[in-house]
Amino acid sequence: MSLRRALLVLLIANAVAPSPALPQLLGDRVEANCSFGAGSSVDNGPAAVLCGLPPEQVAGLVKFAASPSAGDRAVLFVRLHEIVPRDSRFPVEAVARFLEILHEQPIDDAKLADRFARIAREHGRLVPEIRALPAVDPEVQALRDAAAAALQGAPDHDRARAELEEARNLVRAKRAARIAAGMPVDRGREEADLLRAQARVETARLRFAEAARLHEQAARLLPAEDRAGRAADWESAGLRWTDQGRYFGDDPALANAIAAYQAALEEQTREQAPLHWARTQLNLANAFYFLGAREPGTGRLEAAVVAYRLALRETPRERMPRDWAATQTNLGVALAALGERESGTGRLEESAVAYRLSLQERTRERTPLDWASTQVNLANVLVMLGERDSGTDRLEEAVAAYRLALQEMTRERMPLAWARARGGLATAFMLLGAREAGTARLEAAVADYRLALEEMTHERAPLDWGQLQMNLGATLLALGERETGTGRLEEAVSAFGLAQQELTRERAPLEWARTQWGLGTALMVLGERETGPRRLEQAVSAFRLALQEITRERMPLQWAQTQMNLGNALSTLGARGTGTAHLEEAVSSFGLALQELTRERAPLQWAEAQMNLGNALARLGEREAQTARLEEAVSSFRLALQEWTRERVPLQWAQTQMSLGVALSALGERETGTGRLVEAVAAWDLSLTVGDSGWPQERAGVVRSARDQAQAEIARRLSK
Repeated sequence: MSLRRALLVLLIANAVAPSPALPQLLGDRVEANCSFGAGSSVDNGPAAVLCGLPPEQVAGLVKFAASPSAGDRAVLFVRLHEIVPRDSRFPVEAVARFLEILHEQPIDDAKLADRFARIAREHGRLVPEIRALPAVDPEVQALRDAAAAALQGAPDHDRARAELEEARNLVRAKRAARIAAGMPVDRGREEADLLRAQARVETARLRFAEAARLHEQAARLLPAEDRAGRAADWESAGLRWTDQGRYFGDDPALANAIAAYQAALEEQTREQAPLHWARTQLNLANAFYFLGAREPGTGRLEAAVVAYRLALRETPRERMPRDWAATQTNLGVALAALGERESGTGRLEESAVAYRLSLQERTRERTPLDWASTQVNLANVLVMLGERDSGTDRLEEAVAAYRLALQEMTRERMPLAWARARGGLATAFMLLGAREAGTARLEAAVADYRLALEEMTHERAPLDWGQLQMNLGATLLALGERETGTGRLEEAVSAFGLAQQELTRERAPLEWARTQWGLGTALMVLGERETGPRRLEQAVSAFRLALQEITRERMPLQWAQTQMNLGNALSTLGARGTGTAHLEEAVSSFGLALQELTRERAPLQWAEAQMNLGNALARLGEREAQTARLEEAVSSFRLALQEWTRERVPLQWAQTQMSLGVALSALGERETGTGRLVEAVAAWDLSLTVGDSGWPQERAGVVRSARDQAQAEIARRLSK
């Protein structure tokens, strides 16, 4: 008759802080994208138009641009003439070429408009920069002008690159001739200028790795005494390697970026150029973060935190308030990523402090969209803190922060950012609902997830869509646990199944593991309500799959929670069989979970693990002649009640009192006195003070019947 609260799946996919944005740096370009509306970050011509189109329409234009069919090209130009403003700085021929570039790179449909904005921004500056290249030699000047001409109209990047390559060869040959004649030479500066121009051409067509290599060549050409020039080229190489790593998931490119930034820091020290040093530290920190976010350990993330803090030493708030605030935000993101992987809350607390500092400068009046973005980041961390806290204050703070952000992140202005914030709000509601007796917050979470999915569609943002489906499944699961039917649980299984279409182990291993975890939990609860073992066996398999990625080293708290759910499924399977193997495995799983879920670190989850361990021990004790296991079960239940109090979690308190009564009753049946039976009756009476109103009627009736039987036995024994 033992009952337990199935562990709510803690996924928080949409509450995880987004990647830090690269702030504008000296000598670098602002990265154009559609994240905050066309007017704020992209050219107000075709880039703004494409940023306003649904992803499927942008993908359709790209397919037409890449088609060898003359008919498709004709259709493309008709459509472009319809949507490109007449006063656009780029003719439709150039726009068509930009679309071809998008086809040449492995870019998800959801990111095509962002990448188009980047191409447009780069090309807007490319021709003037090439024309401004210093060239004393008339032949070199002619080749430079030919390269610039090749990039006008419909850009011919291959031709422009070839013209610049020929200019480099000419410069190199003339330099060699000067050296042979004993004449003074420029020692590689002119050739380095041409290499940078070639790098800009490659950047403009999103060939970042090639651009990075060209910048590295330029750095090596400069004389040793030109430390500032060499540092600038190494930093430019780092920026392009970072682009390659971020845009195309290229981890070796991010490692190359780190090496390039470190080379730049060797050329220009803090004492020589403090501002440039700080900005290079900031770029280095970003590269460490991007790589660390993809790796299982914490070493790179720790390095990112160190570099952000070094950058802040030379980015004073009084002199550079915007850069200071941006760096505080990025520091907060790195600390949040560390905090998510650690069992304590120290890093998460530090992250919240960094975001609050940033908000002192990123005010709604000055920079409303940066303010909203930072409010979302703060809310994300508050959710993670609230998850690990026994109270609800942090979660209520998170709700307030999300709602503030949504005042600026409107659905009309920025639909995807609105959907992410709405998903974060839903997660806060989900966690609040898990701690309340009613279902209003959980229902609100379901409604918000479904609203977010109206904008975060499978076609537009497949990974985000998968994460929203995963969290929707977790919330439906929590609702299903509180209902007698199986409808919500079946919906949860369906949502987890949809999530797995995109959150594959190859593409997103941790999210895949979390989805396996959620699916396993839903199957486990369904299995408890069915007579056969099939669903429970499927649940055990799902939890064991999840543990292949959710390791103790990588994610200690989630590993412990997964061990606990595995133990629950094994315990229920064991209760239905005649042997003890499944129950022994369950006790082992709960013991592993308690190694990480300590009372000091996670009091509510510690109590849950004690409760579940008590249930498994009680089931074992019922099958053994000795009473040691039953005594251990009673001890575990009483430990659980130290944190699962009636005031804090009334339903869990009542369930534990009920399970305590079961174990005491089993002990009482083996004793001649009435002490244990009296304790059992007292525990059941306490459980019914909540259960009569909070449980299904059938469950309360079972407890009342057991209590009445125990009272009758007490009377019988006393009458002898």
